[in-house]
Amino acid sequence: MIGGLIAVAIAIWFYHTAVKINDPNPYKWAINGVAAYYVVVFLWWFLLLRPASQTLHHQSPALLTALHYGGTILGILVAWFIRSRLVASAEKEES
Repeated sequence: MIGGLIAVAIAIWFYHTAVKINDPNPYKWAINGVAAYYVVVFLWWFLLLRPASQTLHHQSPALLTALHYGGTILGILVAWFIRSRLVASAEKEES
């Protein structure tokens, strides 16, 4: 549930950024932001969390919880990085 709320927040964040810099297609920005977030979260889940959950489920539930939220945090950081690159690219084209 929290991942969906974060995805909506990222979509709104990217949309408002595109509107602020007068980009003609703000929906494209929102879709790119959400896609970047979900790709990272899915890869984190598939490559790290899923295999680790089989061994850490009974041994260390705290570490498993940290790994679970680590993918979400990494997804937010990647979305932030992509947004900053898109803004820099848009400013470069404007100059």
